[in-house]
This record gives sequence, structure tokens and C-alpha cells, in this order.
Amino acid sequence: GALCVVLILLIGCSAFFSGSETGLMTLNRYRLRHRAKSGDKTAQRTNKLLQRPDRLIGIILLGNNFVNILASSLATVIAIHFLGEAGIVASTVAMTVIVLIFGEVAPKTLAALHPERIAYPASAVLAPLLKVFYPLVWLINVLANSLLRLFRVTVQTPSPHSLSADELRSLVLEA
Repeated sequence: GALCVVLILLIGCSAFFSGSETGLMTLNRYRLRHRAKSGDKTAQRTNKLLQRPDRLIGIILLGNNFVNILASSLATVIAIHFLGEAGIVASTVAMTVIVLIFGEVAPKTLAALHPERIAYPASAVLAPLLKVFYPLVWLINVLANSLLRLFRVTVQTPSPHSLSADELRSLVLEA
């Protein structure tokens, strides 16, 4: 009973992290900056998070992976209790479908359709989570970047504000 409630809460957390990622990454940056400059505190907090996308993605992936792995482990424990060894395969199949639908596709689709409705409230949760777990996010980023360097991949994030001449031309034409 209680384990099933925890499992449902974990899937809800997975949906939150997935939807947050899509909502934040698909926000209209110009509208966001305008709202932030106009004094909107929520927009300012969201804009601040987006100024360091590596950290933002780090906390989202840390949270999402943690809740998904915990949910899968918990589902396996529950399934083994009811089905014995066959519960391992059953929980793997069931959790793959459940996480894909409820933890990934549905929340990401909703967030892509309504990024502001998802991203602004999500920033109120993600900003404090990033403060608390920043050392872990930093360590994971350092380890990942070191691994990439071993494969001779240059780890340098381009400025999100730099546009090529063609991109600038397209932006002006769209406006």
C-alpha cells in the first residue's frame, strides 16, 4: 500500500523533471528577458537558472535519474513480492511503459505546448534544489567533462547569445 503511493509520487517527480526540462528549454528567451527586465520576480529567477544551462540540466538530470532509478527499484521489490522471480521482468516492462508515458512523453508534450505555465513554477523548485545539490552537480559535470576530454572532445559552451549572420538574418525576417 504505502510503497505503491511512494511509487506514484516518484513517477510524479519524474514527470516534473522531464516537463521542467522541456518547458525551460523551449521558453521564448526574448519574452523571458522582457518580463525579467520589467521586474517580474518569477521571470528573473527563471532567467538566472537559464544563464547556466549546464547547471540547470545537471540538476534536472540528477533528479530525474534518481527518481526513475528509485521508482524502478521500488517497482521491482513490489513485483517480486507478488510474482516472485518473474516480477523482475514484469516490473522492468511495466516501468518502461509507465515512465515513458507518464514520466517522459506526456509531461514533455505538455511543456512544449505550454512552456511558461510549466517553466516558471518549476524554477521555484529547481533553484533551491540547485543550491542544495550544487556540489554534486559540479562534481558530475567535472567528471563528465574529463571523460569527454579523454576522447579529445573540446568542452566549451558557445555563448547562447551569439548568432551567425544567417541566424541573425532569419531572426530579423521572422520578427
